Amino acid sequence: MTTSSQAQVRPSEIRAPRPFVGPAVIAVRGPSRSGKTTMCERLIPALTAEGLRVAWFKRTHHTVDLPGKASDRVWLSSPAASVVRATDRLLLTLPPGGSQPQDMLAQLPPGIDVVLFETHEPLPYPTILSSQLDPEPSENVLGRWSLYHEDAAVLTAMPEIRKWLPADRELDMAMRAALKLHGGHGCAGLILGTRLALTGAAALGIEVPDTKKRLIVVSETDRCAVDGIQAVTGCRPGKRTLRLLDFGKLAASFLDEHTGRSVRVAARGDLRERVGATGEGRHEIQRAAYAAWPTEDLFTVRDTPLSLSQYDRPGPPRARVLCVTCGEEVSDGRHLQTELGPQCRPCRAGLETRNKGALL
Repeated sequence: MTTSSQAQVRPSEIRAPRPFVGPAVIAVRGPSRSGKTTMCERLIPALTAEGLRVAWFKRTHHTVDLPGKASDRVWLSSPAASVVRATDRLLLTLPPGGSQPQDMLAQLPPGIDVVLFETHEPLPYPTILSSQLDPEPSENVLGRWSLYHEDAAVLTAMPEIRKWLPADRELDMAMRAALKLHGGHGCAGLILGTRLALTGAAALGIEVPDTKKRLIVVSETDRCAVDGIQAVTGCRPGKRTLRLLDFGKLAASFLDEHTGRSVRVAARGDLRERVGATGEGRHEIQRAAYAAWPTEDLFTVRDTPLSLSQYDRPGPPRARVLCVTCGEEVSDGRHLQTELGPQCRPCRAGLETRNKGALL
């Protein structure tokens, strides 16, 4: 009998596309006592040996905590989360949430490359299947195993699992961060912004995300691409390491504060024409092209002079004055010196009240 936490997936729903971004999810499917867990035990070290970070998923109706122990007693009081630090692990427990695989996948920590999903029911992912079961009509079977022969099955399955890994792990991880910041919608502009940021950082030889305020970025757009730039570089307006000069161009300049070198990366003007996508599916075609094309087919990169005044650099304000008209503080030389004294720009323009929504 299937429990409420193990909702069945109809065979007609089984699909196995490679996700646009994110970890490769591999189902390890078989009946009870068929060796599913043993198969996962063999696959995890084999994948880890190739430098991959592996997560293991399993849905169960069994009790997780030992009855009467502290973790069990506290969990019965319904905390939003519990964390137990043992000598061999840090155990985070959350409310069960939804029963579908995507609900569980949403809780993954960052940086996971492969998820092994132990299951007895068919799932919409490429599958390593027990020899005790027949595949469903649309099930994508990467390999089979039989009880006590799991090691041989691992050797067969590993090349097939590799095919489901992203071709560019750096881009995949960068896109995950960009999607999270952008609200989950991976539009063409976000992809270009993400790749533009990777290109600019690579041209300067700076590791991103930058946490030392070494990298300063000036974006020439305030649209979707800037979320990709921010997610990749770690530069933010609040740290004064990301500035917006909205020229309406998908371009940005990157300044290395250590060396003084700066480069400007700009999307090529004929991108849409070269992709040639029209009609309803054009956005999907653009996304695929922008994710896969070589950097030189997407952008121009050139050294460009970029200097910042003391008032535009990261750090505390260099100067503060009070506007003689409104009495409000103005920092970092953003005031105008007039015959009356220092004035903020809105007051100088006659905008003592700020309810018109105008940006000067």
